[in-house]
Order: sequence, then C-alpha cells, then structure tokens
Amino acid sequence: MSTVRISAPSGGGTGVHPATARILIFAFLGTLFDGAELNLVGYPLAYLSESLHVTTIQIVQVATLQGFASIAGGILVGWLGDLYGRRWTYTGSVVVFGLAALLGGLAPNYLLFLLTRLLAGVGMGGLFGLSYSMFAEAWKTSKRGLMGGSIQSMYIVGQIVTEGVIYFCIVQFGTASGWRAGYIVIGVVTLLIGILSAIMLPESDQWRTYQRELREGRVPEELRRTKVPIVDLFRKGYAGGTILFMGIATALFLTTNSMISYLSTFLIKVEKVPLGTASLIVLLNLIVTAVTYPMAGALSDKIKRKWAMFVAGAFGVIGFAWFLILVVGHNAKIGSNFWGAPTFWALMLCAAGASGFGVLGVWMAEFFPTRVRSTGSNLSYYAGRGLGAGLFPLIALSIAGTVPLALAFGIVGPVAAAVLSLSAPDSTGRRIEAIE
Repeated sequence: MSTVRISAPSGGGTGVHPATARILIFAFLGTLFDGAELNLVGYPLAYLSESLHVTTIQIVQVATLQGFASIAGGILVGWLGDLYGRRWTYTGSVVVFGLAALLGGLAPNYLLFLLTRLLAGVGMGGLFGLSYSMFAEAWKTSKRGLMGGSIQSMYIVGQIVTEGVIYFCIVQFGTASGWRAGYIVIGVVTLLIGILSAIMLPESDQWRTYQRELREGRVPEELRRTKVPIVDLFRKGYAGGTILFMGIATALFLTTNSMISYLSTFLIKVEKVPLGTASLIVLLNLIVTAVTYPMAGALSDKIKRKWAMFVAGAFGVIGFAWFLILVVGHNAKIGSNFWGAPTFWALMLCAAGASGFGVLGVWMAEFFPTRVRSTGSNLSYYAGRGLGAGLFPLIALSIAGTVPLALAFGIVGPVAAAVLSLSAPDSTGRRIEAIE
C-alpha cells in the first residue's frame, strides 16, 4: 500500500480548530442517533407486540429485517460518502432516520410499522462510517483511541435517551400510546438536528483534497478509487482486513444485542420485575457499557487496538459464562433488591464485554484509506449489525426456546471478538493522509 503525502491537516498540534470541533459534535450526534435507532425496537418490545397485536417473535423479526436494511444502507451511504462527500451524505441519513421515527409513531398496523423500520435501517446504515471517517480525517493527533471511544459511548447515550423518552411517554400516555409519542418526539428532534448539520457541518479536508487531486490527474493509478468503491475493499492488501473487521463487528453486535433484544423482556416478563426497576437495571447496564467504551479506546492507544479488543472480549466471556451457569442451574433470579443478586453482576460484566466497540471505529478508520474509508467502515460495521443485531437474536431465541437462555447465548460474541482480534491488521496511531 503506497502513500502520496498531500498537505491536508492530520499531524501534530494540541488545539482543536473550530471546524474540527463542529465535526466532533456531529460525529457524537451521529453515533447517538445510531444507538437510538436500534433501541427503538428493543426497549419497548413488549409494548410494541401488544399494541400492534403481534407476537414477540414478529417484533424480533422487525429488528432482524431492519438489521439487513442497514447493510444495504451502509453500502449505499458509505459509497455516497466517499464519492460525494461526508457532509451531505450525513445530513441525508439523519433526515431519513427522523422521518422514519416520526412515521413509525403514526403507523396504524404492523406492516406499516415494519416499513418505517426498514426505512430507518437504510437511513441510519451510514452514520457510523461517516462519523469515524470525519473524525479520523480531522483529528490532529495519533492518540485517537480515547476520543474515538468517547464518540462510540454516544451510541449508549442514544439508547439511554431512547429509554428515557419512551419510559416518560409510557408513564404519561399509557403503554398503547406512549411508545408512539416517544417515536414522534425522537423523530422531530432528529429532523431539527439534520437541518442544523446541513448548515453547520464542514466537509472533510482530507476528502476534498483527494477529490481535487483526482480531478487534476495527480493521483497514481493504483491509488484511484473505482466507480464502485466496494470493489476496492476486496483488492489485494484490504480483502483480509475487510473480512476480519466484518467478523469482529458481527461478534460485538452478538454481544450487545443479546442484551438489547432480551434484557428488558427477561426482567419484565420472566422475572416479573416492575417497569421502573427493570428500566433502572437496563440503564445501569448501558452506563457500564458507555463508561468502558472510552476506557477501552484509551487502552488501545497504549497496548494497540487488537490487544484492547482482546481484553474487552475476556470481560464478556466471564460475564456471559457466569450468567449461562446461573440459567442452566435455574439460579438466574433477580428482583427489586437487585444489588445483591449474582445475576445482576453477571449482566454488568456482560455489558463491559461490549467495550470493544470503543476500539472498533478508530481501528477501522486507520485501516481503510481516505478514498474508501466511509465505504469500508460502513460495510464492515453494518454487515456485522445485520448478522449480529438482526439475524442472531432471532436464531438464538428459536434454538434456546426461552428468553434467559437466548440472552446467555450471547457468549458467542465476546469469544469470537477475542479470537478474531488476534488476526486483524493493526496500524495503531498511523498518520492519515488524503492520498494513500
């Protein structure tokens, strides 16, 4: 892989330029929406099935199909981001998500609700790659891990915001109308932020430099992007890394979505925990994950990305193995006085096992070159999301037959993430160039 050094800012310096600050703000918001979108189905799952008069499996199928829609969206939005720029592609994605959330709250039946979630999957199937592409291309230090992990923590903040908004609306308007009101609130706010991004978000200097040099014929043939950028990802030098990152992303989504898909239902329907207490446990689970994201990112700056991912996987293996033992022994009990329950602490370790996401975004942004960074990050991430967040929860429940055991099957995620991380290419802290 050869590199041509072109002077778009990427090296030393300590201050944060105003344009970089705006990019960071929208990178944070983009990741927040990414988390909010996924939890819009997982958190109110029990109430969605009741209101739309369908089974729990059918709502899980919504998450599955939405995950597959996000693969298509990830490929499309990543392609648009590399060919036409990060800024307008980002704005379009946020606006589509806002419309999908708004229409989902108004959907009168299961079919129309499913269609709005498919639209949301396509629209949000790009913000991860766009956010980390903008960040990596603007951040003026090789120590990207801590900030990258902090950006990823907004994914959890998005889930917490979704939980808070929907919980408040359910309390105010009841279970049948509350989740709808929550969707509408989230949709309207998202549309407003999409409009702001069109006004305030600057384009990546690295991307603009590459486009200018490409137009003027100064980019070497081997460093030119193909008309279909996804082809570049499977050329010599990138194919192995692309496949491994798809596998790691899938493993991480297996870890997180075992919790997202089943934790609330396990607490409310199986253990009969009151809604308020169940929401608190889910919130604490999310807080643990959010805190460990930047910790894992900072660790990756010191011991390399792959070893930080391996450490995160080890925590997850311990947590899920503990929970699995409790389930098999019929001891996975939890109630209102949850602080003394082993089940609670096992679930907290499971949450820490998802901290590898605090490493993944920066790791992939450093691996893929500027010309296909958005496409590569999106394809890897959303392929993993479709398989891990969409397909696996449905398969796990079908095989396990019970919600607790399906949740425990999440152990597959951290095991796979730890193993795959050892083989993935690692260029921790490398200099990002416009043409490379």
